Amino acid sequence: YTGYGNAAGLLATRGLLGGQRSKTTSSGTKYSSDSDSDTEEYRQIKDRVNPVTGQVEEEQPDPMEGMTEEEKEEEAHRLISLFNKLSKDNVIQPMGLNEEGQLVPLSDLRDLSVEEKKSEEEHDDLENVE
Repeated sequence: YTGYGNAAGLLATRGLLGGQRSKTTSSGTKYSSDSDSDTEEYRQIKDRVNPVTGQVEEEQPDPMEGMTEEEKEEEAHRLISLFNKLSKDNVIQPMGLNEEGQLVPLSDLRDLSVEEKKSEEEHDDLENVE
């Protein structure tokens, strides 16, 4: 199986990255309608295929099984602090969508949110004065 990471060139060549579906390849050959369907073997292991690498992975036990709610909450806080550290060290840059649907750093969104709150508070203060 081929993962998304390894198949990007193939998908681009066939015009599938933009969401258009093409029955012909760049060489002009046509596929039969059943060539797009999953085989029975693939259907059985579909949930275990890593979509990035294409590797079939062994089923892993649920890491949260047997944990109390407090332990789950502690784990969530630990993960958040690790993400914050990675973000502060510029290893990762968390992104979000702005009002136009474009990806922007979360810090920019946070700054916009603070500015909007200040603007709303000032507007509310002006209304209360009148």
